[in-house]
Amino acid sequence: MIKGITGRNIRFLLAGSFLLAAHSLSAQQGSAFHNGFARMEESGKSWYIDSTGKKAFDQIVALYHPAAATAADEEALPEAQETMLLVSSAGKTGIIAGNGKWLLPPAYDTIELKWKTYLVLRQQGKMTYADTDGKLLLPLQFEDAGILDDTHFDVKTGGKWGIYSTAENRLLIPAMYESFDYCGGCGRKGDYLFAQKNGKWGIIDFNNNVLMPFEYEHAHAFMRSDNWVQCFKKQGHEVTINLKTKKEYTAPEYTDMTITGNSLLKAQKNGKYGLINEDGVTIADFIYDDITDAYGETERGPYLQVTKNGKTGILREDGKVMIAPVYEGDITGSGDYFIIRVDGNYNLTDTTGKKLLAKDYTEITFMDKRFSAPLVKLKQKALYGFYNPVNRKVVEPAFFDIDRTTVTAPGIELLEVSYQEMYGLYDAAGEQVLPVAYKKLDDLVPGLVAVKKETGTGVYDIRKKKMLIPAVYNSISVSSADSSLFLASQSTPEGSYKELFFNHNGVKMPAPKVPIVPEKKSRLLEKETANGGYPLYGYANSTGKVIVPPIYDRLLVEKNGRGFLAQTGGKFTVLNEAGQPVSKQLFDDIALEEVPRYGSAEVLYSFPLLCRTGDTYQYLTATGSFLPVKVTGIVAFSAYSLDGIPEL
Repeated sequence: MIKGITGRNIRFLLAGSFLLAAHSLSAQQGSAFHNGFARMEESGKSWYIDSTGKKAFDQIVALYHPAAATAADEEALPEAQETMLLVSSAGKTGIIAGNGKWLLPPAYDTIELKWKTYLVLRQQGKMTYADTDGKLLLPLQFEDAGILDDTHFDVKTGGKWGIYSTAENRLLIPAMYESFDYCGGCGRKGDYLFAQKNGKWGIIDFNNNVLMPFEYEHAHAFMRSDNWVQCFKKQGHEVTINLKTKKEYTAPEYTDMTITGNSLLKAQKNGKYGLINEDGVTIADFIYDDITDAYGETERGPYLQVTKNGKTGILREDGKVMIAPVYEGDITGSGDYFIIRVDGNYNLTDTTGKKLLAKDYTEITFMDKRFSAPLVKLKQKALYGFYNPVNRKVVEPAFFDIDRTTVTAPGIELLEVSYQEMYGLYDAAGEQVLPVAYKKLDDLVPGLVAVKKETGTGVYDIRKKKMLIPAVYNSISVSSADSSLFLASQSTPEGSYKELFFNHNGVKMPAPKVPIVPEKKSRLLEKETANGGYPLYGYANSTGKVIVPPIYDRLLVEKNGRGFLAQTGGKFTVLNEAGQPVSKQLFDDIALEEVPRYGSAEVLYSFPLLCRTGDTYQYLTATGSFLPVKVTGIVAFSAYSLDGIPEL
């Protein structure tokens, strides 16, 4: 019978299928060792010992998984395979790594995990941060602290806040403010801070120079790190500030203010829109009905769409009009090209507004941005073609669809075209590579594609634009025995199949010879006994060397190479990795960290190993000695219920 206690994320099982159940006694009991520690319990109290038998800590409080990324990364993913334990000792908390080593000694009043990235440590009214590997990020000397970036912390001392630099190991800004705010998550790091003094907010730099006076209300919204400030109000009214010019933009003169493009302030004045750049210079007069982005959600560029008198055009971010507002409807941009609407149809222009297509089309869309050229998909009624503005080649609409393809060729960008369930290939330059005459195309190796017709499957050379292997075979694939060959299947007159092999030049080749390499791996040895009795077991390593002779009724191998558990006549022997007994003593029972699967020849355990002989329990070390610890029974490693150890 298998008995055990399972916890969430960490599992400890007390006995294997060949082990006896633990006795339930009131005297001191112990668990199997896990990562260098074992739990002891007596009279309702429990504590943990280390591998020398000395008390290590009182209890496990919680667990967490360390972050796999630093604070500077956008997302810190936890390492689910590694577990850290939060433990307590004499009312203080510390952290132990998965290898049993102390990350932080049990010296802290509390430890908590914040944002899955930092540890918050508190001790006697002071606090600090550490990374999830236990490295302190600033001195333990402040009443409170916040994280601005990797090297700057806002810290509280004497009831006031200042800025501490870990790079310079000092207070950059003295603790003289009521609060700080900072745009740590902005696309670029700001060189200024929002600070509160006498109940009002202003802006300072990291040298404590005042950039804007303390006369504003502030909320953590619309945060930025450039010259535009939109998170302030003045006497309850919204205000936008340019830090370079110190100018305030507010109603009633300026309304509907948003930041667009590359740090441009779009604002409405006298009912019309204009643009002001990050330096505070008006680069587009307030003459437009609207100003919007000319690109889709996945692309940004230096151009904006402007609307004037109901017509649309294109404005560059420096204020220069590139395309006069003379077109109906929206203009869609990609790179330096724009789709415009002309009399209900569409055309394409460059940044000068010059039309690039000789005629208009029913629909025009930009194709996959992964092409080196900005390809444009053309539609005329129900058919599609495409245009390459780099070489100005037009492939007129003649296909049901055009898209990227899984077929590859060195130095050639390919598109797959289809018409009436037949497929072909074009290159991005607009040249036909493979006629639209095949039912299916499958990539074999770069430059060679399997093509299927009514007559069968063949191989086409894209670079040479010719058939290498005629389309008469049932199937063609890369040979699993030799990747330099193709395997073709062909029907025989007798109704069966035969296999043919071709090289990449289309030449028939003999079938590849598959060498038989004997597999070398560690294995259990099994020896038959006389009169049909049960076999005996041993173990040989990957070179065939016998480590444990086949003399045992049962043999279990420790997963991490620590040794073996061997059974003979109902007694157990603990063997080291060389197959030698760790101790001459035989045991009736052994406590395991993890129960082996039914029929498995592998177990998981670590030294010291809790072994029983009669009513005597002892912790056996890897050197064959016993720990000076009295144990009268077995308990689980974790004192928690079946729900397991809490996770931070």
